[in-house]
Amino acid sequence: MISVIVLSKNNGDTLDKCLKSIIESEGYKEIIVVDAHSTDSTPQILQKYQEKIRVIYDEGKGVGIARNIGVKHSKGDIICFVDADAFCSKDHFVKIEEFFEKNPHIGFLNVIGKTKTSKNTSFVERMEVVLRYSRRILGSDLSLAGACFMAFRREVFHDTGGFWEIPYGAEDLDFSMKALANGWRMGTIVTNSWHIPRKSFRELFKEMWWWAQGKACWIKKWMNHPLTVKMYEKRKTFRILGRNLLSYTVLAYFLSPLTGLKYLKAVKSLSFYLFFILRQYVYLLGFIWGWTTWAKKMSKDTQ
Repeated sequence: MISVIVLSKNNGDTLDKCLKSIIESEGYKEIIVVDAHSTDSTPQILQKYQEKIRVIYDEGKGVGIARNIGVKHSKGDIICFVDADAFCSKDHFVKIEEFFEKNPHIGFLNVIGKTKTSKNTSFVERMEVVLRYSRRILGSDLSLAGACFMAFRREVFHDTGGFWEIPYGAEDLDFSMKALANGWRMGTIVTNSWHIPRKSFRELFKEMWWWAQGKACWIKKWMNHPLTVKMYEKRKTFRILGRNLLSYTVLAYFLSPLTGLKYLKAVKSLSFYLFFILRQYVYLLGFIWGWTTWAKKMSKDTQ
């Protein structure tokens, strides 16, 4: 059996469609929603599907905490996460199950879906779609499993100790690194499932700030690990900077106007170029804040 886990916190605008897509998808599965006591229309949506899902509540203190709660209340041999603003194709879980069956040496999967816009597409949504498409073309994504559709064997969860429980993002990157460091191998599959980007600058910047602080903690923890060095080794600037991942990361975001030129060449849109620079600088500020606060605290806690 596959355990499908959805984390929910005031996602009423997309949760109904998300759950409907999971329920209507093929495969033998249980569906667990971990809800952080949502105050929007989420309770009504959960009530609507109460006979087909199981709801667990958490206090909304961190995504990693919520993921661990979901897994610990699940029963499946394969764990699949689906973001509350993501939607599954009919064969989404069948493809995951078949891949694991055919590849017993693979412990976890980076499940790549598509990015689509909503009916009333905003400027931010369009730009995010262009960015994600461009990153795939240019091959600039980090080669780890993203949490939107992450899937793994239950043994991997137990072996790694689960997700970290700091209140920010990058819990998926940390989980991937722990799995790789413990000898598990990662696979990648592409599905017809999809998710919707943030619609407004406010939503996007909040997400960037949250992600960036998590990334700062991730770099603090893994910056000197051989796997991390190998991951960045092909990047010339990283080698020039003496394989110093912190300096490389800060410099990369600081020089976003230069980095953005290759995206400008690929998509030929000045609006996107300006959007990219603004987005990266918000991320840089969040990263610096995370490095001087949570990453510093995390380092003290582990000493």
